[in-house]
Amino acid sequence: MGALEPVALVLDGYIEDAPVPAPGDEYRATAAFRLIHSPTDHAADEMVLPCLVTDPVLVRTALEDLEEGDLLRVEGVLMLPGGTPDGVLRLRVEALEVLSPAPIREIEPDTVDRYGPYVIVSGNTHSTGADPVQMWTAAGVWVGIAPGPAAVQDMITAYEARTNGT
Repeated sequence: MGALEPVALVLDGYIEDAPVPAPGDEYRATAAFRLIHSPTDHAADEMVLPCLVTDPVLVRTALEDLEEGDLLRVEGVLMLPGGTPDGVLRLRVEALEVLSPAPIREIEPDTVDRYGPYVIVSGNTHSTGADPVQMWTAAGVWVGIAPGPAAVQDMITAYEARTNGT
């Protein structure tokens, strides 16, 4: 049985963390990031895919323009374990398009999470000690802000009631 063949692929997903130079790349000739892809918007179907960018123009775009939470369409070659020198599955990105930039945040974000089809940004406000949570739909529609993570489900229920007319 030979090495596994790479697979051409196009995926939409959110950047989990801001792109960084690949480990050991002191000249910033490569960029690495992780893409969260969910074909069904259910958390159980999500996958986090390591991505590597080597094209100089795309590296510059990734390192200077992309942010955590941006929705991207990436095209590339999925390098399967056994087909890479380090044995790590990753997508070698050959093209990328920003479908939707990350929402502007009014709070200092500590984390950006997905909750099914919702994007949740939580952080803290040092003046009040509160832990506010901001939420958008995956399409970028504002859902609201809640005083803390415990109110996320209530916020979703209220938003869905408003949008479904119930």
